Amino acid sequence: MPHQLQKLADTLCRGFSGWHLQHDRHTLTALGSGSLDIDLIKKTCRFQRNYIPILVIVEVLSHRLRHHLVTKDVAPGTIGSATLSIAMTSSDVEEPKDSSVMWFGDNDGFIRCKMKIQCRISTADGDYTSEHSAQVEWPRQR
Repeated sequence: MPHQLQKLADTLCRGFSGWHLQHDRHTLTALGSGSLDIDLIKKTCRFQRNYIPILVIVEVLSHRLRHHLVTKDVAPGTIGSATLSIAMTSSDVEEPKDSSVMWFGDNDGFIRCKMKIQCRISTADGDYTSEHSAQVEWPRQR
């Protein structure tokens, strides 16, 4: 089971910066740079220590967590906590760095968000951690 939980930590860590994050781009733009802490079991989000409404990506990753536990026959009480900590640095840019992505509609430049993501899954037997750095971009809406 330790190997499975380490793989889960890696999957959740990398999954935060996946395509589902596009659903939260307006919220992340409004939040700006700072520290985002997520509890995937309690489904809570805190930005700079203040609670914020749950993000879509939290629902997606919480579902992945539950699905993994069921398919790998891991008892629900085995996991004491599953958290993500994300250090985000947002900036306004004129053009996207990745020109292969097509964005339709009117926009007023782009938001580039650099993230350092850390995941921790805690059990009675120990902690499983993962780190991932990512950069995502989305258009700034007019």
